[in-house]
Amino acid sequence: MTVLRDRVFRDPVHGLIELRGEDRPIAELLETRAMQRLRRIKQMGMAWLVYPGAEHSRFSHALGALHVAQRVTRQLKLDGRVALDVKVAALLHDVGHGPFSHAWEHVFPGADHERWGERIVAEDVELHGALEALAPGLAESVRGFWHKTYKPAFARKLVSSQLDVDRLDYLLRDGHFSGAGYATYDLDWILHALAVEDVRTGDEDPRDLVIDYRRGTYAVEQYLFARSYMYAQVYHHKTVRAAEWMLVKLFERYRELAAAGTEPAGLAPAAVLARGETLAVDGYLRLHDVSVTHALDTWGGRSDEPPADDPVLRDLAARLVDRRLFKTFDLGDDPAVAERLAEPAVAIATRHFGAAARTYVTIDTTRQIGYVARAEEELHVVDHPRHGAVTLGRLLEDMPLGQPTSTVRLLCAPELVDELRPLVEAALGRPAKRERRR
Repeated sequence: MTVLRDRVFRDPVHGLIELRGEDRPIAELLETRAMQRLRRIKQMGMAWLVYPGAEHSRFSHALGALHVAQRVTRQLKLDGRVALDVKVAALLHDVGHGPFSHAWEHVFPGADHERWGERIVAEDVELHGALEALAPGLAESVRGFWHKTYKPAFARKLVSSQLDVDRLDYLLRDGHFSGAGYATYDLDWILHALAVEDVRTGDEDPRDLVIDYRRGTYAVEQYLFARSYMYAQVYHHKTVRAAEWMLVKLFERYRELAAAGTEPAGLAPAAVLARGETLAVDGYLRLHDVSVTHALDTWGGRSDEPPADDPVLRDLAARLVDRRLFKTFDLGDDPAVAERLAEPAVAIATRHFGAAARTYVTIDTTRQIGYVARAEEELHVVDHPRHGAVTLGRLLEDMPLGQPTSTVRLLCAPELVDELRPLVEAALGRPAKRERRR
């Protein structure tokens, strides 16, 4: 009989992540191709172009989510099979992510990472076999988390809710690697304040996830503010948004070329997606940041292979590879300003870039993350001094975070800045905010 050696990972966020005892077999999932692919996908998409330390992978985040799931299942004293299902669902929650994370999903139809996660768990022979070897029916249990059908329902909230193991890890992890100081919150006390209690009468599944108000309210508020600050200052940073938009426009161009059968070589699985055809899971697993970056090098003329024939695709690829990113003008939060600027800005871009003008200038609107949860994600708050029991969403209505605010920016190629500046200043009625290089 083969004895499995314990697996221990040294993690800069959580310390030691240990797979010992009953958790040791979970480590076999890490050796599958589907999980190893996550090492080649950056957790923060294009943010590394602004924050040099933000090079961490979705693999490290998956380990972190698993670690938090280990802690919370122990805290809640969940029984063996439910605890296993939660831990494995946490580990695999991002297995379907495409290259450069969420920017990819804006371009290719059917590329939602949850839908791909379901397919990978069901169709990838290696991962499906590893799951079934771990526990019969485990693959279908994991898919139940994505389908929102898993019972007991409170277990789903540990993987997807206002306070799930995904968010609890990525805030700390992204804050650490980006160097931003906004993501600090008291994870220990949040976990201490969680419990499972009967909250529904006359229901076949009366239990739900609750947070003790007297214990956890300030830790939860700290977490929510941290999340808000990270979106405002890091995830929605103007240069990160510019890089993401350039990548989106590049692959929108690639999709047009693929539909006409004239796409450049080097990324065959993406061409299948771009034409709206069904891509096999094996092909999807060949898509990651490394394969896409190699294609960009080639298309932009930064390798020994022939560059892309299409001038727009070739130009955008070269700009991204060389970090010659688009610039931004801050337009505040008044959508009327953006409406006045949109068409005149396109007219200026047309003089420089012709029919491709809308690739080189756009209005970008980012909305601060709101905290209005769907019913299946809502958390209950108990022992409130005035209400007794109330939902977390209700308590957040009176917080500033409950009212999302927008930031509107004009993104443009650097060649357009001098001509657009007077236009922006006239629309704003004041000098345009000068952008500092970053």
